[in-house]
Amino acid sequence: MISTFKKTALTCTALATMGAIPALAQDAEFSPAQKEAMGGVIKEYLMENPKVIFDAIEAYRNEQEEQAQKQAEEKIGDNIAALTDADAPSVGNPNGDVTVVEFFDYNCGYCKRALPDIQAAIKGDDNLRVVFKEMPILGPTSKTAAEWALAAHKQGKYFEYHIALMEHKGPKEEAQLAKLAKDSGLDVEQMKKDLDSGEIEKELNQVMEVAREIGVSGTPAFIVGKTFIPGYVGEDGLKQAIADERKRMKDDG
Repeated sequence: MISTFKKTALTCTALATMGAIPALAQDAEFSPAQKEAMGGVIKEYLMENPKVIFDAIEAYRNEQEEQAQKQAEEKIGDNIAALTDADAPSVGNPNGDVTVVEFFDYNCGYCKRALPDIQAAIKGDDNLRVVFKEMPILGPTSKTAAEWALAAHKQGKYFEYHIALMEHKGPKEEAQLAKLAKDSGLDVEQMKKDLDSGEIEKELNQVMEVAREIGVSGTPAFIVGKTFIPGYVGEDGLKQAIADERKRMKDDG
């Protein structure tokens, strides 16, 4: 917000310095002729200095992003227990000092690209935990795949099945999902029973509710500590966010 006001102030100062805008007392009223003259001068200035417009737009965008980040951080704090639940599907060190939460969809191309990034981060960091939040927003097969993944979690094989689903290039109908489950060493018949129990549907609804409250509108989306990252950032971006979180924790004591 400060940067926006600062740029606006500088623009007005520049115009006044050029003699374009009369120095008028606060609350002074402008005549129609004065307003017309000022409008012409401002238009002329902007035409000669179009970068001012783009600077203002950029400042406004930055302000909006900062506000959205602050709001997300507040909501993350309110929902931290649900986001980092010890029983949630996860990989890595259960007692890690940093937790990364990923909202994803099995039909999301960028989510598939994020899988190797997550694997690399976990492999190189013994003090990291990654929690997976199913957010099936890309059609019926997304939801079906998410349900089967959560059923796999009940048998303690979530991440194995998660990888299989992410790497699967064909349809995600029940027949294919059952085959992937069997190949992953899962009890398919037990999975089907769990799918019919209603517990998985309830869990998906809870995740979607938390996602809406935080402001997650697409996949992938990450939460590192309390920092919200909307979108794919790559391996380097993810590792940098983790390092930034550790630095923040250290600075906070």
